[in-house]
Amino acid sequence: MASRDLQEYRRKRDPALTPEPFGGPGQTGGSRFVVHKHSARRLHYDLRLEIDGVLKSWAVPKGPSVRSHEKRLAVHVEDHPLEYAGFEGVIPEGNYGAGPSIVWDAGRFRLVKPEPAREQLERGKLEFELFGFKLRGRWTLARMSGKEREWLLLKKADGYAGETEPIERFPESVLSGLTVEELRDGPKRVETLRKRLVELRAPRAEIAPRGELLMLATLVDEVPSDPAWLFEIKYDGVRVLASRADDHVELRGRSGQVVTSRYPEVTAALRALPLPRFLLDGEIVALDDEGRSSFQRLQERMGLTSPADIERAEAEVPVSVVFFDALGLDGHDVRGVPLEARKECLKLLLPARGVASYGDHVGGHGAEFLAAACERRLEGVVAKRRASPYVAKRSKDWLKIKCQLRQEFVIGGYTTPQGTRAHFGALHLGLYENGELVYVSKVGTGFDDRTLELVSEKLRPLARATSPFARGTPGGRGHHWVEPRLVGEIRFSEWTRDGGIRHPAFLGLRDDKRPEDCVRACAAR
Repeated sequence: MASRDLQEYRRKRDPALTPEPFGGPGQTGGSRFVVHKHSARRLHYDLRLEIDGVLKSWAVPKGPSVRSHEKRLAVHVEDHPLEYAGFEGVIPEGNYGAGPSIVWDAGRFRLVKPEPAREQLERGKLEFELFGFKLRGRWTLARMSGKEREWLLLKKADGYAGETEPIERFPESVLSGLTVEELRDGPKRVETLRKRLVELRAPRAEIAPRGELLMLATLVDEVPSDPAWLFEIKYDGVRVLASRADDHVELRGRSGQVVTSRYPEVTAALRALPLPRFLLDGEIVALDDEGRSSFQRLQERMGLTSPADIERAEAEVPVSVVFFDALGLDGHDVRGVPLEARKECLKLLLPARGVASYGDHVGGHGAEFLAAACERRLEGVVAKRRASPYVAKRSKDWLKIKCQLRQEFVIGGYTTPQGTRAHFGALHLGLYENGELVYVSKVGTGFDDRTLELVSEKLRPLARATSPFARGTPGGRGHHWVEPRLVGEIRFSEWTRDGGIRHPAFLGLRDDKRPEDCVRACAAR
């Protein structure tokens, strides 16, 4: 079916005359979406959804609107090959659809109803959620009564609906950062960037990419209030050093390991940027359904080596990279340039939203910024001195302040200590669910010698032979079980989707809380 679906696409195009892809149908089961902004005879947008191995496509003359009361005409056009999701270029004059076309938005989508998408389309109504860089939330495609190709695209009333239109706020590509005009005529921002580098007297020098070049932040408890600092979001991902020398793109992790092949969508975005040489510092992230970076979700991409596994994961768990600093730009070494000026240059290169985007900041109001980050359940914030150079070491010019969650847990056991540690290694933690004590996680940090001794004294008389947990008891050796009578307060960074916790740290025992009152304070994620 998918092969026949592409016949109309191929009939309209000559592969010898257009740069557009001519791949065959792909495997079914993917969930990618893309919105192209295309300046052909008339400027319009094309919404494309991956369905049955092809990109089902609708031309939206006025573009998608996030106003829930707004109905936008969407004309059903020929199916496109899956490779078209990454196409960005200028279609030459004389060809079908001649003119520049950019990837205006991209991401994944999810059907609202359980029926297959093809069946919903045949009935004339498709309801779906978008998880893109610019478009998010619930949408509906509804075929107009008595029409075959004419549909309406509507935004459902939800938290992502509003009066401020993304098509007006973010005109640039999520791939290259270019507008359709810049793709056609050339980006003036690159000229501005090059002039600025000369003004800053950044020396001409090539920097060999190495993991040990990275600047590291110092962990602190309080946000600086001095106006000499600016503040960024602390992303919950993996640090990466990204280099490009013409067509050669390389990604290196903090350890120096080359991880380029793991993240092909990031590599493609770096090649699409309008500057041929750079060395950038950033964080690869995978976003959850609320648009927050999720380390747990990213783990589904980390460590993959098989090309087939990477291709599958790219479709199921898309990643992006947020760059917050630059070491080298266009053959200039900018490490000695003040941070604020480095970021000014970086902003000229990168889009605000996209596969490779600019990590923005706020000036001042650090405490309020941290509070807002914690309220959104982000990992925390990073404070940076505006005038600081980029140095390859841990520095107090960069400070990280983390957000943490807190919760009381029932202590149901402990592990045998290792090495020089005395008393116990980690505490086994649980919560009550429907009257049953369920295992959640273990905690092995947050103890000094005195706390280890005090907690051990309370555990000793509670010893029992079997696990007190009704579900989830860990296997293996080295476990010791106790009656579930002690309650401990634990600080942690987030709930995992399987009900566990990340980055737990012990804060202390709570004798004012009953074990049976310890239930999950928020939904697992």
